[in-house]
Amino acid sequence: MKIFTTLLFLFIFFLSSCKREECVIIEDKYKSNGFYYFYFIDNSISDPISPNNSFLEVSPLGSGKVSKEDFENYKVGEEYCY
Repeated sequence: MKIFTTLLFLFIFFLSSCKREECVIIEDKYKSNGFYYFYFIDNSISDPISPNNSFLEVSPLGSGKVSKEDFENYKVGEEYCY
């Protein structure tokens, strides 16, 4: 029984430590102070302007800092996975 419990624990541990890859479409690129950024549509905002709060405006763009190599290798409109 100890072996089964140990194997089950190890299986759950390795399963939970797997990194899930997320992908975005690059909407814009920006360089500032030696850092490189991609701007992309933030899919976590499903409806930035709700019918009840029409005065509220939320920018659907998210951003992320990337390496110089990634910045140079990807173009606006391409999919970027991290």
